[in-house]
Amino acid sequence: MKSASGPVDAIQSGLLRRDTERAWQTTSVRAANSEAIWRLLRAVVFGVLLVRASSDPVFNLLAGDAGASSMGVGALFNVLVIAVAFLFLAREPLRAPFPVVALWGPFLLIAFGSTLYAPDFTAAARLAFVLLSYWAFFAIPFFILRSSRDVTLFVLVMIGSSIPPTLYAFVDIARGLSDFSEFRLQSTFSHPNIYAFYLVLVLGLALYVRASRIIRVTPRIHMLMALYIPLLTAFLMLTKTRSAWAACGLMFLVYALKIDRRFLAGFLLVPVLFIANPSLMDRLTDVIAATEVDNFRQLNDSNRLNSYVWRQALWESAIPQAMERPLLGHGLESFKPSTPSFFPLIGPQGIDGHNFYLQMSFEIGLLGLLAFAWLLGWVGYRMVRGLPRDPPGLLVMLCILMTYVLESYSDNMHFYLSFNWYFWFVMGTIYAWIRREDILSAPNRNRRKIV
Repeated sequence: MKSASGPVDAIQSGLLRRDTERAWQTTSVRAANSEAIWRLLRAVVFGVLLVRASSDPVFNLLAGDAGASSMGVGALFNVLVIAVAFLFLAREPLRAPFPVVALWGPFLLIAFGSTLYAPDFTAAARLAFVLLSYWAFFAIPFFILRSSRDVTLFVLVMIGSSIPPTLYAFVDIARGLSDFSEFRLQSTFSHPNIYAFYLVLVLGLALYVRASRIIRVTPRIHMLMALYIPLLTAFLMLTKTRSAWAACGLMFLVYALKIDRRFLAGFLLVPVLFIANPSLMDRLTDVIAATEVDNFRQLNDSNRLNSYVWRQALWESAIPQAMERPLLGHGLESFKPSTPSFFPLIGPQGIDGHNFYLQMSFEIGLLGLLAFAWLLGWVGYRMVRGLPRDPPGLLVMLCILMTYVLESYSDNMHFYLSFNWYFWFVMGTIYAWIRREDILSAPNRNRRKIV
């Protein structure tokens, strides 16, 4: 006699199979949608990286036709990248809590808090959101990097962003031939200094492609990097940005001594550039030539301070004002409007500090400066800890970090938005890769401790 439960079991088995299939289909659709969103956001990031280095002329064109519309386009770029970073963070809040949140948190909290007592809240808030966009580009690689091959892709995208500025540089040089002694190359950037610092970064990335053990490119790409480096170096000289010269020269020297001694021969070409363009030597001797005055009233058309002595005079005048509010500072964007009150060599329009560390001390105090030092110091520490994984490549990355630290001594680095986006994306990419490799190689019980 057949069991009566047979048909019932068959029906229940069919229902269970159908429910399982539905659950699997739902899960697969959800996973597919999540993957599609991830790919879309990653494509947006790559698109911004590819065009931002050459977008300033477009913004200027819009400004000429429609007043402040260029500022609107630039603001949209800022909002876009910040929104993308927060979308990634909302999807995976525990992906990398320390580097994404805790590492940047103190600096950003102090910066945003300082807007509440800044002399111009609107200007201070605008700068605070610019700083937040730097965080966004540092954070994004932690969410989009999945393997060592992604490092190659990210680096090539950033080097690829330099192709339009490189092509436009020839146009800029042709326009400047009529007064080449006063010419400073800026290509698609709004100022020669910004282009110079961007060139130092791209040169560092080119060295990284040649040196790193994790970068996988064809021999043709290696050859193109070897040809690209002298061209970008010549462009860097034409920017006449001395701090960038010094930082890049030090990076090349470290690379030549520690990785490839053939690069020492490249230093022999530097005198040729100075001979070919005597204005480069004039730019260099302007710093060396000392000007001594007992009182600013002794200055006139024939007796002027050279650019470095002028900076020192500005810094010495600003330090007593900074010490009036040593811990929290005077608020973001307070340095420039304050300078007419303590520096007699500047007009009522004011001027920025030409020293990132001093200006940050003035505006957000020693606490803000220490928070930023904590950020840079920890990034450098993680690279040093990761050196055994890729000694030559990470040595180049440490040099890139070093160039940023040196350049910040004599320039307003925090205002150079497009350059900072690339720089912080590079730092985030390398940090994310080191962290990923540490997690993969660590025992399961220790993975949560990796920061």
